[in-house]
Amino acid sequence: MSTIFLQHHEDSPPGSAVEVLRSHGHAIRVIRTFAGDPVPTTLDGITGIVSCGGAQSVLDSDAAMEAEYALLREAHERQVPVLGLCLGAQMLAHALGGEVGRLPDGPEVGFHEVGLTPAGREDPMFKGIPWWTQQFQWHEDGIVSAPPDARILAAGRRVPVQVFAVGTSSYGIQYHPEYTRDLVDEHCRRSDAMAAAGGGPEALARQAGEEFPDFERHALRFFESVALFLMPLDRMSAGIAKDVRH
Repeated sequence: MSTIFLQHHEDSPPGSAVEVLRSHGHAIRVIRTFAGDPVPTTLDGITGIVSCGGAQSVLDSDAAMEAEYALLREAHERQVPVLGLCLGAQMLAHALGGEVGRLPDGPEVGFHEVGLTPAGREDPMFKGIPWWTQQFQWHEDGIVSAPPDARILAAGRRVPVQVFAVGTSSYGIQYHPEYTRDLVDEHCRRSDAMAAAGGGPEALARQAGEEFPDFERHALRFFESVALFLMPLDRMSAGIAKDVRH
């Protein structure tokens, strides 16, 4: 039995999410789809799924992404906990009937303010996290409309759907709470169009110096909530979350 991480790109590893879940007793299996690891076709032996970020786009899906959509849909239907991060959130939204599109004003890059909605302020996943936080963004697509019956838990000025949940077992996070300081710094040093959209390497590095300590503290608290509320080991058996209620 294991919690699987679907890693879509070498530059978007699971980061701190793995360490926190492992510290709470999760057996972890990282599936590197970008390196050719196959997406599981069944939920046998899977107690939770974390779908990570990546450079791919829902607007240009490939065979591996199509296989992942099917897995995410089945997990949602069977109440196996799912957490999508950045691209993973967009894939989860698409799999459950939402819409993803290119951001009309260009990529959202760097630290941007995200605010919890009234629903988010009441959700146990965000217990102990301030209503307004600076979150690290690195994406040029966004969730245009959340899946039917989704709850919008957090919003930003440019991207209204920053966090959504469908039911009690499927959550999507547009930003990157899993990024460690090394990962943030690595992105901030890049000299490409994405970094330029955030003001360039120097501006991004200044932001990281100012914002990362609070960002990291909130991220670790969030992943503790993932371990305690979304993917609690004592309430899962045979790959199916039983009676998970918030």
